[in-house]
Amino acid sequence: MSRKRKPVSFRIDELVVETLSKLAREENTSVNRYIETHFFRLGKERGFISPDAQLIGETRGGDTTKGTDADDN
Repeated sequence: MSRKRKPVSFRIDELVVETLSKLAREENTSVNRYIETHFFRLGKERGFISPDAQLIGETRGGDTTKGTDADDN
């Protein structure tokens, strides 16, 4: 079963949002990626996510797992 990212919306205290922005900036990443990474790690630590599961990775620009014509040379 292939996993996808799902757009969601939450109402969060603006102080928390500002803090998330600062924390993400310190790690040179987006707030979305920061949240996903940290909650993924927490889910693994708590046993909700399989220990061998991996984050989805970069998906901007479409599916890069399929070869291109240049790969055939």
